[in-house]
Amino acid sequence: MKRSVLTALVLPSVIAVTLGGTALSAPTASAAPAATSTAAAAPADESVVSDPAQAPDTDAGGPSAGPPSVGSAPVGPAVEAGPTQTSPPEAEVPAADEASEPAPGTDGGTTAPAPTAETEADTGGEVGTAAATEPGTVIVSGETRLSDTQRAVTDGWPAGTTFTYQWTRDGADIDGAVGETYVLVGADMGRVVEVAVTGTGPGPDDEPATVVSDRRVAAGVAPTFTAQPGTDLTVVAGEPYSFTWEAAGDPTPMVVSVADPRTLVSTLPAGATVTETPGALTISGTSTYAGSYSFGVSTLNMVGIGELLVVDLEVQAAAPASIFATVYTTSATGPWAFAGAVGSSADDDVLAVSVDDGQSVVLAAYAGDEFGNAVPREALPEGSDEPVYRSSGPGDEAVVLDTGYQGFTVHGAGTRVMSASLAGFTLSFPVEVRSTAVVVPAGSGAAPTSSAGSLAYTGSEPAQGLVPLAAGLLAAGTVLTVVRLRRRATS
Repeated sequence: MKRSVLTALVLPSVIAVTLGGTALSAPTASAAPAATSTAAAAPADESVVSDPAQAPDTDAGGPSAGPPSVGSAPVGPAVEAGPTQTSPPEAEVPAADEASEPAPGTDGGTTAPAPTAETEADTGGEVGTAAATEPGTVIVSGETRLSDTQRAVTDGWPAGTTFTYQWTRDGADIDGAVGETYVLVGADMGRVVEVAVTGTGPGPDDEPATVVSDRRVAAGVAPTFTAQPGTDLTVVAGEPYSFTWEAAGDPTPMVVSVADPRTLVSTLPAGATVTETPGALTISGTSTYAGSYSFGVSTLNMVGIGELLVVDLEVQAAAPASIFATVYTTSATGPWAFAGAVGSSADDDVLAVSVDDGQSVVLAAYAGDEFGNAVPREALPEGSDEPVYRSSGPGDEAVVLDTGYQGFTVHGAGTRVMSASLAGFTLSFPVEVRSTAVVVPAGSGAAPTSSAGSLAYTGSEPAQGLVPLAAGLLAAGTVLTVVRLRRRATS
């Protein structure tokens, strides 16, 4: 009887669980109130029954002294079974220790499962999933020339977004460039300049989002010459000159004077001034010293170095203003002796030459400008570009040396005047010839000799055989004469 009554009480609850919670009341338990249990979450094929020891005592005719079982409906007052109740097949009752274990995932029906982030988020709890900041766009504004300011412009980001910045050059971070703006420097010319912007939304759980700007190539053009006076320049002593080299590029290039790569030095004439301006170089001035000079001109900017021009500058002598001559004589102590220099100008010193009878006097004349520069023969007027030498001594004999010097071997004591004419100018100087006594003892029959080892006139040209030995001294005398003339020109 006890088992039948227990089965009648438990079976309706099992059927309710199996059918998804729809209660089917047994005829004898219609008065029992319905109940909800956390065990309903257990699989439908698991039967939950009460401990037989706690089954109600129907013989006592009152409620059971034990508490309700897990998953069972509350037990009310005992009711009598209907007259024709058919009992279902008896279910196997598990052992007491099995029946007391809670269903998996539960604590026996007394504690609900721990909430998760998803359940809290669904129900409005404080725990939720962090959301990434919705990124907007980033563009870079500003011109792309040297020293121009670049600005990172953001658009479409959530209100309240905070930003950090990192500017890059060809993909590499630029040290210290972490602001909203960046000023282009020389190293940026011709490179790709970008900015990576990281935005973080205002929410406490918003994650940052990073956007890289559109690719932006900083402008830069290597320099090239756009105007130049040439590489072979000529000026005239005493006349002003000015030469300018111009170059273009982005940024505006410098044009500079550098060393001549052939000599590794730069030479400019005295009186020249170098002026550098953006994109241009000017060399100007007035020079009075004739000569050849050379230097280099190049252009460069932050993008690169342009062409190197090698410039030769020639300062030519001005028009002839007078003529000059260096004078040499033969002597007993050497092949040639420097006698001095003479000029056609009234300011020149007076030169007086003294030699022994039979010696030679040679000279080389050239034209000079007002600054003491020698005027090349090719620059002299045609027809007067070759010097003409004269001697007033009737017996003097012309001498021509391979070095270009010309003169006379003097014969006969006394004074004569020697002169040179060139380019319309004439210079002259006196030559004193000393007599050479010839001593012939009476009846000796000895040949006459010259005294003091001097050369006696023999009708030949004694100077011709001394040409090779004289060449070096003649050149040295010419240099000394030029120095003297320039001192006179500046005095």
